Amino acid sequence: MAAVEFQNVGISFGNVPVVKDLSLTVNDGEFVVLVGPSGCGKSTILRSIAGLAGISSGDMRIGGKRMNDADPAARDIAMVFQSYALFPNMTVAGNLGFGLKIRGEGKAEIDRKVADVAAVVGLSDHLHKRPGALSGGQRQRVALARAILRRPGVFLFDEPLSNLDAEFRTAMRAEIVRFHRTQGASMVYVTHDQTEAMTMGDRIAVLAPLAAGHKANLMQYGTPDEVYHRPANLFVARFIGTPRMNVVTLPVKGGAVRFGGQQLALPPSAVRLGNVILGQRPEHLRLSQEGAEPGLVGTVEHIENLGHEMILTFSTAIGQMVLRDARSGSGPMLGQTVRLSLDPNQVHLFDPASEQRLD
Repeated sequence: MAAVEFQNVGISFGNVPVVKDLSLTVNDGEFVVLVGPSGCGKSTILRSIAGLAGISSGDMRIGGKRMNDADPAARDIAMVFQSYALFPNMTVAGNLGFGLKIRGEGKAEIDRKVADVAAVVGLSDHLHKRPGALSGGQRQRVALARAILRRPGVFLFDEPLSNLDAEFRTAMRAEIVRFHRTQGASMVYVTHDQTEAMTMGDRIAVLAPLAAGHKANLMQYGTPDEVYHRPANLFVARFIGTPRMNVVTLPVKGGAVRFGGQQLALPPSAVRLGNVILGQRPEHLRLSQEGAEPGLVGTVEHIENLGHEMILTFSTAIGQMVLRDARSGSGPMLGQTVRLSLDPNQVHLFDPASEQRLD
């Protein structure tokens, strides 16, 4: 296996920059997920590793070797595409063995390797079938098995599960993670789905589009816990998490901010500001007990009953607020007015000018 390193990499299409000043390292054997909205450069970064997109500035290394201008065939990578990219006129066995045949391996050896990898991904009973006779999940397994047979230093995944329904996506996520554990392979996985990012990656690179005015694409690079519980900036705070983080801008007075009737003391880094952006995850927002702590008055305007929890949306004087209520028993009714309070131990603060986290 091999590490992948980006050192101040820039990628442009003509005069249009798509990736700017990217520096990150995928360690040997690590599973890294690139996640972000459309146009953030995640697929372009993946293609640059494969040699399908040119690097305009900086260096990209695989296994310590500079690969900016290396031929794709010399990069020791295998890629799993969103579209599967299978030969429709070949059987599963034919698709799996094609690359081995091109490399000149003998039939007996090809048959043995194909049988072995088919057993790993659960395709042993489907080797005689053509792709058109397979489900989407089975076709994705064929694409994964073909990559395994390549035995590369780095596996690349370009939104491989986006064509599958929810049940197959969940099952394939587990299969890919299990494959990573057993193979110990270096993997770079692109997705726009934050659930995939949070549940699959050892580390997550959260990317933003340059077109939105950001000076660089990489907003934060860390473990799922780091990205969720300590977002480095407002973009990450808003992008990661479902439902989205509640975010409001509040004036700073006397070293504190007020959330309705609730006062929250600020750290020294925030006291000097005229305003501060305050965020709190929906699961940390609370319903104030009657006659207890003061809070912000809100009216229930929407309820999502998910069985195991309720997602409540409130209209308030400072904007819409969302609360995730996992408690048992009946909650507030549609149209009911209640008080909301912050959990002071779970507050996120950001500078309104830079949008960076305040500690």
